[in-house]
Amino acid sequence: MARNEAYRKAEQKIEEARRRGATELDLSAEWDALDEKKLTELPESLWKLTQLQSLNLSRNQLTAVPATIGQLTQLQSLNLSYNQLTAVPATIGQLTQLQSLNLGYNKLTAVPDTIGQLTQLQTLNLGYNKLTAVPDTIGQLTQLQTLNLGRNQLTTVPETLRQLTQLFSLNFGGGEQGLLDWLLDIEDNDSKIIGNLIENLPEWIDQLVALNSLYIGGNKLTDVPTSLARLKHLEVLDLYNNPLNFELAAAYEEGLDAVKVYLRAKAGAQIRLDEAKLILVGEGEVGKTCLMDALEGKEWEEHPTTHGIEIRTISAVDSASGTEITLNGWDFGGQRVYRPTHQLFFSAPAVYLVVWKPREGPQAGFVKEWIKLIKHREPEAKILVVATHGGPQQRQPDIDRQELWDLFGKDTVLDFFHVDSKPDENGQRRGIAELKDAIARAAAHLPEMGREVPKSFEEARQALTASNAAYLPLDEVYAICAQHSMDDELARLFVAISHRLGHLIHYAHDPALRDIVVLKPSWLATAISFVLDDAATRDAQGLVPFSRLRQLWDNPTHAAANRYAADLHPIFLRLMERFDLSYRVAGLPNHDDDHSASLIAQLVPDTRPEKRLARAWPSAPSGGDSQQTQICRIVDEKGQSAPAEGLFYQLIVRLHRYSLGRAHYHDSVHWQRGLVLDDDYNGVALLVHKGNDVHITVRAPYPEGFLQRLTGDVKYLVESFWEGLRCDVMVPCIAPCGQNDPGNGLYEVSKLIDSKRKNRPEYPCPACHEWQDIDSLLRNAPAARPLPTHVIDNREVLAEVRKLHGRFDNLDAGQKILLSQADANYTSLLQLFTDEAKEGPRLFSFVPVDRRNFDPRKWIRAKFRLTLWCEHSRLPLPSLNGPDSKKGVYEIELTRDWFKKAGPYLKFLTGTLSLVLPVASSAIKFDLDDTAYEAIEEQLDLSSHIISATLGEGAEFGKLMGAADSTALEHGEAIRAEGGALRELHAILKAKDPSFGGLVRVLNKRQEFLWVHEDFAGEY
Repeated sequence: MARNEAYRKAEQKIEEARRRGATELDLSAEWDALDEKKLTELPESLWKLTQLQSLNLSRNQLTAVPATIGQLTQLQSLNLSYNQLTAVPATIGQLTQLQSLNLGYNKLTAVPDTIGQLTQLQTLNLGYNKLTAVPDTIGQLTQLQTLNLGRNQLTTVPETLRQLTQLFSLNFGGGEQGLLDWLLDIEDNDSKIIGNLIENLPEWIDQLVALNSLYIGGNKLTDVPTSLARLKHLEVLDLYNNPLNFELAAAYEEGLDAVKVYLRAKAGAQIRLDEAKLILVGEGEVGKTCLMDALEGKEWEEHPTTHGIEIRTISAVDSASGTEITLNGWDFGGQRVYRPTHQLFFSAPAVYLVVWKPREGPQAGFVKEWIKLIKHREPEAKILVVATHGGPQQRQPDIDRQELWDLFGKDTVLDFFHVDSKPDENGQRRGIAELKDAIARAAAHLPEMGREVPKSFEEARQALTASNAAYLPLDEVYAICAQHSMDDELARLFVAISHRLGHLIHYAHDPALRDIVVLKPSWLATAISFVLDDAATRDAQGLVPFSRLRQLWDNPTHAAANRYAADLHPIFLRLMERFDLSYRVAGLPNHDDDHSASLIAQLVPDTRPEKRLARAWPSAPSGGDSQQTQICRIVDEKGQSAPAEGLFYQLIVRLHRYSLGRAHYHDSVHWQRGLVLDDDYNGVALLVHKGNDVHITVRAPYPEGFLQRLTGDVKYLVESFWEGLRCDVMVPCIAPCGQNDPGNGLYEVSKLIDSKRKNRPEYPCPACHEWQDIDSLLRNAPAARPLPTHVIDNREVLAEVRKLHGRFDNLDAGQKILLSQADANYTSLLQLFTDEAKEGPRLFSFVPVDRRNFDPRKWIRAKFRLTLWCEHSRLPLPSLNGPDSKKGVYEIELTRDWFKKAGPYLKFLTGTLSLVLPVASSAIKFDLDDTAYEAIEEQLDLSSHIISATLGEGAEFGKLMGAADSTALEHGEAIRAEGGALRELHAILKAKDPSFGGLVRVLNKRQEFLWVHEDFAGEY
């Protein structure tokens, strides 16, 4: 039988190990090795190496392991991961000295019972297989500390696991392993399972008393047992991508501490909620408010145009169950300018009424458009289409029901009704009773109906509603919570959860808003509507001075309920900024709190400013710049092009930090479907809304970083705000198609990657039909690449970057590239460890306390001085607080083992900080003198040397992970340890100083936590 190259090399390694009496043998393949360089069978001579203690056979193409493996009875570590194994021989049970067994990333459908004989096992990886069950004998592995069962097909947590009381880490999900897959570009086309199929965690989970980390993301959990809160050592809980109930999901977004507090509250008295949201939408003057009157049973009256939103409570009874349901009815004003604003208040589960007038027809009523708007914001919405103003003299409703059912499905558009809200001569309202019954039936089947919540939560919410206040100071809200048996910790969580569920509005991380709680969103929406309706602001192309806003919000011609006190006006302005409706402009005369001006993005000009655009965006790039383009194609769940209502208005606000007018507003270049941006050395960008898609072009010496960031911002906004839409990243054809440059032909990046995986080097252009090189196309697609995980190359590069401290006026192209790449690495660092930021900061530097006697090659345990850094300014806290301040500086004892576990993160961190430091102070206009700057440089250099020496890599510290081709493995494998290591550090620091040196936890526009110095909290 012919043997491949891998087999022959394995025989040589085995013979060498026999001659040397080696106890370790590595027969694994490289990550990017071709198949002919991977083992498909194992040489017989391997089983004669009975002295082996460690054997690595990973990343090969093995489909079976012979029973003779049982002869290697001295093995302590066996790695068979990333093969094609469908079974494991029972003789594996003879390897009774095994402490680590890795069978992950295979095709195992079962594990032999004999695995229970491996009683010395501390680590067992069975993740990413096809297991539907595990043998009960696993419960005999009482020394087990790490167990990975993620990415299988388990439907329950095996009962036998309750015996594993030494477990430190338990994985049933995708979790960190999922991130590893992404980094390594791994795909399993046979399985769509993200974690497992587990629907419930057992109550006995608290018997795993040593548990520190529990990964159960990507399953089918709607809840977790309250016993989970009794796990005293639990520091990591991954529940991502589960259909969690609303309160638990909101608590999880706040972090592990919030989940524990919520579970403790839930362990007490509970109350059942039979209530739902009822939302009425449609064009103006179609009778929505009159319909709400009729549903409520109020007498008939004519109503003026609705400003903003009106909210009322309606009672209904589900005829099938007899359940009385409370409907919170939201009546939305129909003016088109309100649509982007109203989407902020859409929330599923809810029953939606799309209201239209038969006399004007469904097209004039934009019935299809309203359904799309709802569906794209809330895919699970339940919709009833209601024709109003019926009666014998009125036109009968003429609407193509089948078309709407074909487009949206009967599970979305439930039914059609024709009603008359005005009573006839007999006092009857045509169709209202039938409509109300249908609303109750639909509401009864919403997922939140009948849910149980902590009794204290519901009682506090009812008390706040009974107050009839539009807003309350936060202290008063806490006082009401205290009256209902909530301590401060639980009250904070109640407010946070209520905000996430839309019951109230409170921004805990915003210094300008954290002391007020808005109890009536309708009150706020009305205030915003006065601005959107203002003719003077529209005539000024959206630019409005604060003095004008004061007039709009305290207009003597308005009813008393719609006049707002002066102390609320700054709060309204900040709330509009939080909602991405406006931003404060710079560079205008008399720019202070009372004379500032804001741009209302929805009211910017609808025509392109040709002359200003030509100056800001010439026909060709400047010398030394290259140009790259990506297209964000917005599509619905069927892959059809779809609108994201109000997307560009939000982008104008969200991206204003890059605006040409960030220093002087009149330098801005923007219109309703386009804007020009500038990020200094990272380049200039043009964003244009063409059809439903966003075209992003960047010009710079290194355009990849800025292009990736902007594409990521657009993609995140689309897919988080409009849950029924997705954003497919496209790249244009290389050679010009037709008459355009770049070409008309667009390639979907995911399809290019799929073809490349299948070893197809080219892909045909859908427009010009020419075959293009895939690698060349992907070079124009930075959004398709994994985040950078290695720092720029070497000591010489670091020295070149450091020369730039304080000198950014005349950068050459090479220097711009270096700084842009450093920025890209910094972004990667924060994004890769987003989950960890829930619990504590990610940036720090460290030096030994006793430098003179510290040997980086031999140390076992030592005291370090650790300094926290601000994640906004990228500077250490002493630089911001003053050199004599000790805030954020700690002496802690660390072990060499912890350093090794956290090593790749520490290298990535230290290397990245070294590269961003030269530009950090300049970016925030902070004066960091040369002495302080050099002292920080020296600390980072020492840290890098310690890390390299500790990991056995000599004194080389410029590289993070070695060659770029090998970074994925090293970083990916490290992720599993580093996340835990960083959380361990958070626990140590929190015990010393719960305030983390005064760092403030804020939320950015992507709902990611950052830890920033208090001076910068207002930026968020």
